[in-house]
Amino acid sequence: MILQMTTFRKIVLTKSAAGFFRKAKISEIISLRKMRGTFYLVLFATLPFVFSCASSPSPAPKPEENLSAVAVQVAPSKDRSFFASINKETMRLVEIGSPQSLRQAASSIHKSSPDDYSDAEKSILYISAEIMKLAWPSESITWSVPPIAKTNQYIGAVESAKKGIYDLSMNRSDFLSIMLPSLVLLTSSGTIEDYYELSENSLNFALELCPDSVLANYLMGILCLKQNKNEKALEYFKLSNGKYSGGTKEILESVAKACFLTGQYELALSFGEELLSRFPQDTELLKTCALSAFHLEDFDKTEGFVVRVLLLEPDNTSYVLLRAKILMEKQDYIRASSLLDAVEKKNAVSKEYYLLRTQLLRDWSKNNTAAIETAGTALSLYPDDSETLLVAAQTASVAGLSVNGMTALELAEKVLEKDSKNVQAMQILLDEYIKKSDYAKAYSLSSRLMQIPSAQKTSLFSHIDICLALKKNTEAMNLALKAYEENPADENSCMAYVKVLSASGQKNSAMQLISSLLPSASQKMKSFLYFERSQIQGTEDSALADLRASLTANPRNKDSLYRLYEIYYAKKDWRRAQYYLKQVVALDPSNSLYLSKNSELEKLLGR
Repeated sequence: MILQMTTFRKIVLTKSAAGFFRKAKISEIISLRKMRGTFYLVLFATLPFVFSCASSPSPAPKPEENLSAVAVQVAPSKDRSFFASINKETMRLVEIGSPQSLRQAASSIHKSSPDDYSDAEKSILYISAEIMKLAWPSESITWSVPPIAKTNQYIGAVESAKKGIYDLSMNRSDFLSIMLPSLVLLTSSGTIEDYYELSENSLNFALELCPDSVLANYLMGILCLKQNKNEKALEYFKLSNGKYSGGTKEILESVAKACFLTGQYELALSFGEELLSRFPQDTELLKTCALSAFHLEDFDKTEGFVVRVLLLEPDNTSYVLLRAKILMEKQDYIRASSLLDAVEKKNAVSKEYYLLRTQLLRDWSKNNTAAIETAGTALSLYPDDSETLLVAAQTASVAGLSVNGMTALELAEKVLEKDSKNVQAMQILLDEYIKKSDYAKAYSLSSRLMQIPSAQKTSLFSHIDICLALKKNTEAMNLALKAYEENPADENSCMAYVKVLSASGQKNSAMQLISSLLPSASQKMKSFLYFERSQIQGTEDSALADLRASLTANPRNKDSLYRLYEIYYAKKDWRRAQYYLKQVVALDPSNSLYLSKNSELEKLLGR
């Protein structure tokens, strides 16, 4: 027995066996289950002895206390075949544990009088009813539970789970004795991690005994979510959503949640909308759908879900702020501002409030000083929060000022210290390098961004511009030509291709492409095309005509305004030069280059 104890302690305390099985994929775990039967039978048969030797059982904590895994006193089970009198098919239905199978099991042992039930049958009806209440609360219980005069270890395990206690005292001899303690996963709040490994081992063994168990797969998914193993959780929820589940709400809701947590927003939204057709007032489903639609940038659909949440929970500040965020994405700044004012009046300011207020001041009010101040307040309250650091970095970049003494570069670098592949932080750094004309660093960073699939599309055109600045015309041509050939109707692709043709000296090809694009171009595109044509015109008069046409199409075209400044500066026409440069400064007031050139003109004009 001493040898058995030593072996057991090595398994439990060093976690070697558990660690091996945890590292295996779920498909591998299922294939290994038959090989582990003997090991687990010995392990679970030994559990009561080990824990009784380690220490005497502690009294059960009060339900309202912060509970952890402790042993509770229940009537000992001397008979390993407590349910031997019940039909095997009925027991299999209970082990499957879906609402439908539990109803079938209860129906199969129905008696006309409560006195006609055996203790085992009463226990099965009780266990089935409690599983329905804990795991499937949306489902109705269609049977009556007769009074139980005498408790047993199965009932004790369920009662312990209801109190948030993982029952360690069970004599684990069959599926239910192994699985029932893990019902605590449905009742314990927070992350009481001291029973997680025991629960994982128990559920693995339960699934070896009954791989089709809807309940055991569902509980394993819940456990994985608690451990932040979202990919594994999704696999288990999919297994629980098999032929026996019958579209159970709780399972589909968990699949939707796991899809959301793993970034599969379209699937999360699909499952959520399917359930909402059956449960239109379920706020948790509405929230999952709202957040999924938001990540998919379907802001109209998001707002619809958020409005429904707020009709049910009018004081939910988080969703008032989410609605404000949606309105800002839709550039409906006036309504967004009203919502933020309402939140502020309720004294319900939070991190999200400060971040949205900062963005509103920066992007709509153009009040960079106030935006910097608000970002600084957020940063003081949440100094290590990545989202706060990003908003502060973006604001510092736009305003050309520091936030709490930190520049945009420094703030973005703090984010990258936590997450070296944070695309937003990398993009802020890239913008700062470009502003400083540090194209060598910009090229290095942009090349990294081009290796990240989610960032390739947004980084492509800035990377082409950087290549042109460094005279890497071949690389720029390869990228621009590929983008243009793949989507010749895309404005960004056309613009990049025109730039590269012009920069690489293929003026005739550039002229032909510009001429073909001008008739059907948007005003913004026309402004760009006229500017590019001005760059390759043979005479100054033709160039000036194109620049004026560019500004007619878009008076805020910074490139055309700056080019006119350069032309008149070269002619020493300081007044006209400053006329155009001041408009450039108004569009980019934090650009130190433009500010210094404007100061120079002030001196030349004797001001």
